[in-house]
Amino acid sequence: MSPQSPNSSNISTDQDRQGKSPAAAFGANEWLVDEIYQQYLQDPNSVDRAWWDFFADYKPGATAAPGQPAEGPAPV
Repeated sequence: MSPQSPNSSNISTDQDRQGKSPAAAFGANEWLVDEIYQQYLQDPNSVDRAWWDFFADYKPGATAAPGQPAEGPAPV
Protein backbone atom coordinates (compact mmCIF):
# COMPACT_ATOMS: atom_id res chain seq x y z
CA MET A 1 0.00 0.00 0.00
CA SER A 2 1.42 3.40 -0.94
CA PRO A 3 1.52 6.39 1.46
CA GLN A 4 -0.94 8.16 -0.84
CA SER A 5 -3.47 5.38 -0.54
CA PRO A 6 -6.92 6.61 0.54
CA ASN A 7 -6.98 3.81 3.13
CA SER A 8 -4.06 5.26 5.07
CA SER A 9 -4.43 8.48 6.97
CA ASN A 10 -2.03 10.70 8.87
CA ILE A 11 -4.81 13.08 9.85
CA SER A 12 -5.51 13.07 13.58
CA THR A 13 -9.08 12.99 14.74
CA ASP A 14 -10.78 14.64 17.66
CA GLN A 15 -10.57 11.28 19.44
CA ASP A 16 -6.77 11.34 19.10
CA ARG A 17 -6.66 14.71 20.87
CA GLN A 18 -9.24 13.85 23.51
CA GLY A 19 -8.01 15.05 26.89
CA LYS A 20 -5.35 17.34 25.43
CA SER A 21 -5.21 21.10 25.21
CA PRO A 22 -6.41 22.45 21.83
CA ALA A 23 -3.11 24.31 21.55
CA ALA A 24 -1.26 20.98 21.84
CA ALA A 25 -2.06 20.42 18.16
CA PHE A 26 0.48 23.18 17.44
CA GLY A 27 3.31 21.13 18.96
CA ALA A 28 6.40 23.16 19.79
CA ASN A 29 4.52 26.36 18.90
CA GLU A 30 1.97 25.89 21.67
CA TRP A 31 3.59 28.80 23.56
CA LEU A 32 2.88 31.06 20.57
CA VAL A 33 -0.81 30.14 20.62
CA ASP A 34 -0.97 31.11 24.30
CA GLU A 35 0.82 34.38 23.57
CA ILE A 36 -1.57 35.24 20.72
CA TYR A 37 -4.50 34.30 22.97
CA GLN A 38 -3.34 36.78 25.63
CA GLN A 39 -3.13 39.45 22.93
CA TYR A 40 -6.62 38.44 21.71
CA LEU A 41 -8.04 38.84 25.23
CA GLN A 42 -6.68 42.37 25.47
CA ASP A 43 -7.80 43.42 21.98
CA PRO A 44 -9.37 40.91 19.57
CA ASN A 45 -8.78 43.29 16.66
CA SER A 46 -5.03 43.06 17.24
CA VAL A 47 -4.91 39.45 16.00
CA ASP A 48 -5.83 38.02 12.62
CA ARG A 49 -9.54 37.19 12.29
CA ALA A 50 -8.54 33.60 11.43
CA TRP A 51 -7.84 33.09 15.16
CA TRP A 52 -11.23 34.35 16.34
CA ASP A 53 -13.11 31.08 15.78
CA PHE A 54 -10.31 29.10 17.41
CA PHE A 55 -10.28 31.33 20.48
CA ALA A 56 -14.08 31.50 20.75
CA ASP A 57 -14.11 28.27 22.78
CA TYR A 58 -10.40 28.03 23.65
CA LYS A 59 -9.62 27.22 27.28
CA PRO A 60 -5.89 27.62 27.92
CA GLY A 61 -4.44 25.14 30.36
CA ALA A 62 -7.54 22.95 30.20
CA THR A 63 -5.31 19.92 30.62
CA ALA A 64 -1.95 20.85 32.04
CA ALA A 65 1.03 18.53 32.10
CA PRO A 66 1.68 16.82 35.44
CA GLY A 67 3.34 19.22 37.84
CA GLN A 68 2.15 22.26 35.85
CA PRO A 69 -0.59 24.60 37.07
CA ALA A 70 -3.86 24.33 35.16
CA GLU A 71 -4.13 28.12 34.88
CA GLY A 72 -1.81 31.07 35.16
CA PRO A 73 -1.55 33.18 38.31
CA ALA A 74 -4.62 35.07 39.39
CA PRO A 75 -4.76 38.73 38.31
CA VAL A 76 -3.85 41.22 40.99
